[in-house]
Amino acid sequence: MREQNLIDELKRFDTDEIYARELCDFPTKGELTVHDKAILEHDKIPIRERIVNELHLIQKWNHKKESGVPPRFAECSFFNFECRTENEKHIFQKVCDFVSQEHNEGVLLMTGAKGTGKTHLGTAAVRDTQGRYVSMEDLIYKVESSMNFKSPQTEEEVFADYSTTKFLVIDEVGRSLKREKEIEILSYILRKRYDNQLPTIVISNLEKKVLMKNLGEAVVDRLRETATSIEFTGESYRILKRKVA
Repeated sequence: MREQNLIDELKRFDTDEIYARELCDFPTKGELTVHDKAILEHDKIPIRERIVNELHLIQKWNHKKESGVPPRFAECSFFNFECRTENEKHIFQKVCDFVSQEHNEGVLLMTGAKGTGKTHLGTAAVRDTQGRYVSMEDLIYKVESSMNFKSPQTEEEVFADYSTTKFLVIDEVGRSLKREKEIEILSYILRKRYDNQLPTIVISNLEKKVLMKNLGEAVVDRLRETATSIEFTGESYRILKRKVA
């Protein structure tokens, strides 16, 4: 995960002089003179600032409008996800592996009951990749609103935005009352992201078999070709919070 890598890099940069020398293009062997140490400390400043700025950008990304993440989930990260069971640890690791995968162009399908952590992990993925989140309902609204001549975006521009963003999470799939429109939009975006070799997470509160039945042949064929699926089970985090309260 990018955020953890940066945290580790910063810690190593601050504590491992040999590593700091490497990044600053200093000789890694032999003792440094007092003068050379002063130069090294000076050269370390911009490199450390770069690491800190990259880390800060990730940590604040979900608060930015362009992330699409709702304020309720803005603080969600991989660090504050609670794994209560061995199965949840396995699910967590699969999501982390998908997000960390180099040259990733696949689809991760996350299905299961409400409140089991799907949106938390989805928005954590957006944070770590500086990607984009959208619910299926909002995506349909954006496409339909683009037909209005007063819209700031054309339909083509809306589709282009979600087809080319480097990492996309589409939430609440399969629950729209406008099923034909949902299938049409999802099919197009998944196909274009497949063509563009870009990763996507698709989230649904439906069981996988019910979702696949609802989505239609074109979408199902695309998912069968490119998707890895995870079924979220277990008790809702929301119910547990109510019990505690």
